[in-house]
Amino acid sequence: MRLSELKALLAAHGLAPQARFGQNFLVDPALLAAIPGDAGVAAGERILEVGPGAGALTRELLGRGAQVYAVEVDHGLCQLLRKRFAGEIEERRLCLLEADVLASGERFHPEVESWWGTGAPPRVVANLPYQISGPFLGRLPGRALAGATLLLQREVADKAAGRADAGPLPVRLELSFHLRLGRRLPPSVFWPRPRVDSAFLHLQRRSDAPSAPEDRCLAGVLKLAYSQRRKHLLKRLQTVYPEAAGHLRGAGISDQARAAEVTANLWLQAARAELATHG
Repeated sequence: MRLSELKALLAAHGLAPQARFGQNFLVDPALLAAIPGDAGVAAGERILEVGPGAGALTRELLGRGAQVYAVEVDHGLCQLLRKRFAGEIEERRLCLLEADVLASGERFHPEVESWWGTGAPPRVVANLPYQISGPFLGRLPGRALAGATLLLQREVADKAAGRADAGPLPVRLELSFHLRLGRRLPPSVFWPRPRVDSAFLHLQRRSDAPSAPEDRCLAGVLKLAYSQRRKHLLKRLQTVYPEAAGHLRGAGISDQARAAEVTANLWLQAARAELATHG
């Protein structure tokens, strides 16, 4: 969808981009057409799209024969989407949920959770609002997932893919997924233009990814370990996760070590030791 078409469509419905929802619409038709192929979308595949906006990417996903579950928090845009895709909704090729995709406790909205667990593992393809990118990524490890292609702020994508700034989320992502950076995009392909560059992050679930219980334990261990980065690691862990601390100590991690000095695989081994003893 070109910028002129988008502006006309929004104006016809009395709508405008909402900064509070982090709305930056893609307005490069060639790029939009390329995304489903880059994401590996196949006919009949179940796709979760978060923040469909005016439906430009939604149209491309449907054109590939995908079954799309779109989640949009903006009431006005939901009304627009219901009119624009009335036929696809009636044919049940598109399901539209008007809601915040995120729920508490690192869960998605209950209806998204219900949909996720019904049928084959879905694929996620989304131009995510920047303010939810971290929390959204944190909800992906431990899940059945065909793959994900997410458009993120470039800095966030770089950290997730390269673990450049080690922390709980990059460690969990590294253990659960093969991560690859895709196309890098300038602000000029969006409207309104963001103040930062963007990039696609492709995630493919590892065959040896932690299970859901393992990832939950791992997340707790990492949260505590990284909560005070300058303080000694094992002393903090010992009171809450004694088995994890013992495993790290047995693997040669000193009492003076910092969390960033521990490899991702060793973190997973420590979490598994904790889980085996305390469930």
